[in-house]
Amino acid sequence: MDLTSLSVTGLNALSKAQIITALTEDRTETKTIVSTGDKRGQFREVRETKDLAGKLLSSQEVNWTYFKAGNVDTITTINKDANGNPVGKPQIVKHNESGGLKL
Repeated sequence: MDLTSLSVTGLNALSKAQIITALTEDRTETKTIVSTGDKRGQFREVRETKDLAGKLLSSQEVNWTYFKAGNVDTITTINKDANGNPVGKPQIVKHNESGGLKL
């Protein structure tokens, strides 16, 4: 609801809950909920985006793999909807063993 289009009379007719909902309906919060590394030095992070009421809107999983020398091998990003279903194709960034992006 766009409050800027309402007159003072229209605003006065709204309940507190309606005003709060109108002010916060487009606001979200993204937090990292999982951040793990394993024995091999591989790294995984999961981020969730929720609305202010706490309802899950989407999530993103990012996995890093590394070469034995310690340089980043691959970064894979998977975007998911509120039900945990993948959205689109995973985004994969591949690196050279000596560093830099692999073309």
